[in-house]
Amino acid sequence: MSEKVYQKKIMLIGPKYAADLKEAGGVTVLFEQLLEDMRELGVDHLAINSNKNCYRNIAETFFIVMKEFLTNLRRYDHVSIHGTANHYIMIAPFVIFFAKMFGKSVSLRKFAGNFNDIYEKSGPVKQGLIRYVLKNADLSFFETKYLVEYFKKFNPYTFWFPNVRRHPEGMAPKSDFNRRFVYISHLKDEKGTQELLEACQKLDDSFDVKIYGPVHEAKYTPEYVAQYNTSYEGSLTPKEVVEKLQESDVLVLPSHREGYHGIVIEAYSAGRPVLVTNLPAIAEIVEDGETGFLVEPKDVESLVEGFYKFSVENYPR
Repeated sequence: MSEKVYQKKIMLIGPKYAADLKEAGGVTVLFEQLLEDMRELGVDHLAINSNKNCYRNIAETFFIVMKEFLTNLRRYDHVSIHGTANHYIMIAPFVIFFAKMFGKSVSLRKFAGNFNDIYEKSGPVKQGLIRYVLKNADLSFFETKYLVEYFKKFNPYTFWFPNVRRHPEGMAPKSDFNRRFVYISHLKDEKGTQELLEACQKLDDSFDVKIYGPVHEAKYTPEYVAQYNTSYEGSLTPKEVVEKLQESDVLVLPSHREGYHGIVIEAYSAGRPVLVTNLPAIAEIVEDGETGFLVEPKDVESLVEGFYKFSVENYPR
C-alpha cells in the first residue's frame, strides 16, 4: 500500500491581475504564473490579492488583505509573501507577527533588484521593519544573486529565485536583421524612456523603433513621442507581448534600475537579443556581445552607440 504524502496547505499574498491586463507589470505576471503552476500541480492554496490597483486606495488594500489573512490563517500551514519593498514594509511585519503567533511558517519572495538601495537610504524605523521581516522569515528568496549575498547577513536561509517566463508556443524563427527595435515597459523616466526618445532622434531613417507600454508620466503622450523619430503604439496584454517581440529584431530597455526584468527573459524566450543598461542585476543575465549589448544608464550617446552595434553580420541566427 502506497504511503500518503502530506502536502502543506499554502496561503499566498501577492499582486493578482487587475481588470485591465494591459496595465499588468512584471511582478503581477510572475505571481499569476506561479498560481497557474500551483493549480496545475494540484497544490491546496489560497491567493490573497495585494495589488493596490484592485482597490480604491492603499488603506483599503491593507485592511482587506489583513482581513482575509486573519480569517483564513488557521486553515493553512504556510504563508508565502510575494511583493515589492512596499509589501515588505507595510504588510509583511503584521503577517509574520500573527503567523508566528499561530505556529505557521513564512517565506518571502522579493521582486525587483534595488532593495539594497532602498534599505540603505531608509530611516531607522523602516530599516528596523525590514530587518524584523527578514530575520523572522523561515525562508527568503531574492530575484538576483547580488541581493542574496547582501541580505544573507540577516538570515542564512536566503536563496536565489530568478525571474522566469513560460516558453511561448509556436515560437517564430529568428528573422533577418532589419533594424527593428521594440521597447516594452512602462513609459516613465526611471525606465529610461526619455533617453530612448533622445537616442531615437539621433538614429538614421533605417531604424524602426516602436514603443509599447502603459503611460505612467503624463508628458509621454503619442504627440510627444512622435517628435523623436519614433511612435507610441499603446499598451499590450501579456499574450501580445511575445507577439510583438517576435515581430521585432531587438528589445531595447535603457532602464535606470532593474532586477531581472521580465521583458528581457521574454525576449530570450522569443529568441531575440537585447539592448539594455549595464546594471548589476541585468549584467547577471546579459552576456555583452553575445546575448545583446550593455550600455551605460542615463547616457544617450552610449545608447545610440548600442543601436549601431547590431549588424547583419553579428545578429544571432
